[in-house]
Amino acid sequence: MSHLGSSRAEMARKTGGHMKNTVALLTLLALVGLSYEIGRSRDETVVHAAEASKWAKVEIPLNVYHHESRALPNAGIAGAEGFWQSTSASKDKQLVSPVAVKISCTRSDKTCTESEASVVFGVLKADLLEYDVTSWTEEGVVADDTDEGNCGIGHRLSLDFKSNSVTVTDYPKKVTSSDNCQAFQDANSYVLQGGNLVLDPPATWDPLAKPAGKK
Repeated sequence: MSHLGSSRAEMARKTGGHMKNTVALLTLLALVGLSYEIGRSRDETVVHAAEASKWAKVEIPLNVYHHESRALPNAGIAGAEGFWQSTSASKDKQLVSPVAVKISCTRSDKTCTESEASVVFGVLKADLLEYDVTSWTEEGVVADDTDEGNCGIGHRLSLDFKSNSVTVTDYPKKVTSSDNCQAFQDANSYVLQGGNLVLDPPATWDPLAKPAGKK
């Protein structure tokens, strides 16, 4: 089983004290930088918070597709796409960044892939997770990611054809006292919401612009 890139539980879904400390530090640095810029020149243009782009959700009904071959009993495909949302209303269980995903399952290969794009502290990242199909019936698909990572986190993906829903659960497979893994000792579940994640207002993009830090 291959698991390319950082695991979802160790990147986009991080919760707990160490992430809160990071957010607090970044916020402090941003405030210090803003104070310096304002004090340097009153004539410079200031971008107000109301004008900054923010991530917004555009929700539509989820479509979980699946197709079975009558000629080949073990041939079939299933999948869905949208973005993850926590099944919990607790603030500590929410994603720290938007995560858009596309899920594709192939019955003959007994695999499901989760292609995802996320923005973590302003950095756009791509990731690919692979699951082994453990059950494929007329009611749905269940698949597990056996790559536990350093913190021993398991991932179970479930596609339900009857309810037209997709869920994923990240759960600890071992007890650990490591400070880096304390935030992952509780199970976290996410449901796939149909729709898109958009920047509002749209952010500008210049493919010919010089990289940040270069003159």
